Amino acid sequence: MAVFTHIDNLDLKDFLKNYDLNDINFFNGINEGIQNTNYKIGIDSKEFILTIYENMSNIKEIEFFLELMMYLSSNNIKCPTPIKNLDSKFIGKIKSKPAAILTFLKGKSISAVNKGNAFELGKALADMHLNVQNFNLKKKNDLSLSGWKSLLGVNKEKLNKLEVNLYEKLTKEFKKIQNNWPNTLPSGIIHADLFPDNVLFLDNKVSGLIDFYFSCTDFFAYDLSICVNAWCFDNNNKFSKDNVRALIDGYQEIRALSEEELNSLPILCSGSALRFLLTRVDNLDSSNSKDIVNYQDPNEFLSRLRFHQEINSIEDYGL
Repeated sequence: MAVFTHIDNLDLKDFLKNYDLNDINFFNGINEGIQNTNYKIGIDSKEFILTIYENMSNIKEIEFFLELMMYLSSNNIKCPTPIKNLDSKFIGKIKSKPAAILTFLKGKSISAVNKGNAFELGKALADMHLNVQNFNLKKKNDLSLSGWKSLLGVNKEKLNKLEVNLYEKLTKEFKKIQNNWPNTLPSGIIHADLFPDNVLFLDNKVSGLIDFYFSCTDFFAYDLSICVNAWCFDNNNKFSKDNVRALIDGYQEIRALSEEELNSLPILCSGSALRFLLTRVDNLDSSNSKDIVNYQDPNEFLSRLRFHQEINSIEDYGL
C-alpha cells in the first residue's frame, strides 16, 4: 500500500456522493507498499480503507480481486469486504482513477515473526485454500515462469549493476527452476503476496488477510513457498527452522499436504525467491519525490534464493 494520488476533502466528498456514506470524520494516507494508493478514512463514525488503483486500468481485473474478497469474507475468511455504491457496483472513480471502499479490519501487522505467528499464519493460509475451491473465477498468474523470463530480459542492466554478471547467473538459475517446476500439484486461487505486512494480528491470532491484488490461480504449495520466504527469515536473513516447522504444522492442521507438495517445496521456494528478487529489481528507480512509498531491497531475496540453491530436500529445511 502507498500514496501516489493525493486527494483533498472535496475530492473525497465528490467520490462519496454515490455511496450511502455521508459525514467525513478524517482521512489519512497509508505509508506502505508500492502498488496502489490507500487511505484510511473515517465516515459516519466508522472506519474504511479507500483504495485508488494506480496501474490497473482493466476494470474486470479489479472486479476479480473485489469479488474474491467478497466471496472470502462471506465464507468466514477474515479479509476486507468491498462496499457497493448506489449503483450496486464495487468500483467508482476519484481523480479519473478507479477506486473502491473496503471495510477496515482491526489488528496490526508484525515486524519480528516468531513460531507462534508462523503457526497461526499457516492455519489461516490453509483455511483460505480450502475455501477458494468453490470460487468459480480464475486468473492467470502473470508473475510465474513466463513472467520471470520477461523480467530477466528487461532488467539485465539493473541486475548487473546490483552484482557483476548477475543476469547470467540468474538466467542459469531460471532454467534450472523451469526444468524442475512441477505441473500436477493441487491448485486454485492463491494470495501470492502474503508477507507479514499483509497479515493482521490481534491477541496473537490472525485477525485479517489484506492486499489481494496479486491473487491468481496457481499451486497452493507455491503460495506456501512464498510464506516460507516471507516468514521464515529474520531481519538478518537468517533462516528459522522453528518458523518453517511451525508454518507447515499450522497449515497441515487445516489442510494436509501431499508428499509431492512437500517434496516440491525447495524448487517452489527458489521460484518464489526469484519472483520477488526480479520484481524488486524491476521497481528500482521508479520513485517519485512526491510519493509516500517504501521501496524494498532486492538483495534480501538474492540472499534467500542462494539459500534455497543449497537445499537438496525438505529435511534441509528441518522438516
